Amino acid sequence: MDGNRRRLLVGVAVGLLLIFSGLIPHPVFASPYETSEPAPYTHQAVSEDDRQYQQFVELYDFDPAAATPITELSPTGQLAVERTIETEPTADWRRYELPVCRSTMLVCDSVRAPPSDFHYGEGTPEEVFTLIEVDGDRYLFQTGVQTDAGTEDGFGEEPMSTFIWLFGLIPFGAAILASQAIGQKTGDDRAPTVLTAVGVSLVGAGVIVPYLVVFGVASYTELDVPLLIGVLAVAVGGLTVLVWQTVQYTRTDV
Repeated sequence: MDGNRRRLLVGVAVGLLLIFSGLIPHPVFASPYETSEPAPYTHQAVSEDDRQYQQFVELYDFDPAAATPITELSPTGQLAVERTIETEPTADWRRYELPVCRSTMLVCDSVRAPPSDFHYGEGTPEEVFTLIEVDGDRYLFQTGVQTDAGTEDGFGEEPMSTFIWLFGLIPFGAAILASQAIGQKTGDDRAPTVLTAVGVSLVGAGVIVPYLVVFGVASYTELDVPLLIGVLAVAVGGLTVLVWQTVQYTRTDV
């Protein structure tokens, strides 16, 4: 296989990988934790000493005497409960979001599956609320939302990685493919070679990002906006190179 054909195959592979990177199982420029439903795995708890506890117990006719001791929960369930009640309450409620690593992550700093003790997502009051007893104190836990509660998913609720993929990686991948096609016609491989090299760097950086979060270098909420801006800038640069290459091709073809 000659060098020109090899460069073409690598360019096409990199371009397609960027275009479909948002569909592959491993996160690329994304959080290492699950973001699709029923995630996020949010736990809310109100103490029996707080007014809202009594309101909900009476509203749904829960039996405080039937509270589940924390010792009867799974290890992951106990972890979620302990971390929830350790947080400072806001309007009586303590809140904690349990990070659940994606199954494709090679390294995980949290848990790989949510506790089976609780119901997440939509459900009946009996499903989304659980009475838990910790050291003699009772807490009402909520881990889901009631069916037909009026919550809805929207495009604006998509994780930032979706926008990085749609508006950054897909355009740049398409620019690589178009540049390779023009380069085959002109015999000038400068632009496609540069774009392919940048594309390889993008793929590598995208795969590394979730591990930076896992190893505590930075949280994803600190990285997502700078990543979006950076990838968009790279995409604009790639499209600019493609426009320049197209203009040069048009001029030589006249």
